[in-house]
Amino acid sequence: MLDIASQIVINLVIAGIIGFILGYLLGRNSYPKIESIENDNRVDDLREERIVKSTLNPIFKKNSILDYKPLILTSPKPSGKDPLIKIKGINSKIECDLNNLGIYHFEQISKWSNKNTEWIEEFLLLPGIAKNNQWVDQAKILASGKDTPYSLQVENGEIEVD
Repeated sequence: MLDIASQIVINLVIAGIIGFILGYLLGRNSYPKIESIENDNRVDDLREERIVKSTLNPIFKKNSILDYKPLILTSPKPSGKDPLIKIKGINSKIECDLNNLGIYHFEQISKWSNKNTEWIEEFLLLPGIAKNNQWVDQAKILASGKDTPYSLQVENGEIEVD
């Protein structure tokens, strides 16, 4: 009886080895070979990716939560666009991206909720930029007609905004 059990175990081990070898030989050509993996967390790469993604309509972005997209305008008010670069953290590139999205005025930014701010940060591919620089608080001050210390420095040319 022991001979039969040992033969069964040996046959199962041999069948397993043959199955493993056949599976390896048949499966190795079905997946593409990965030559290298790069993980560069550079800002330039993110900006290039943002340029490519900004040409797409943000509504079709899979990761974006549509319910939290802030209200946008199709064009600026007749009085013209507000200089969004007066808000700390917004440079000319980000201002252009916001304008392309339909955000032209301090009043629009001042009405954002936390979820709207998160949506914008995801859209711009710049996590934390709006919350860390307090865009909503600055926009409320600027929308009321007052100036912030940063906006005064921008107006006086003390700070160069690229």
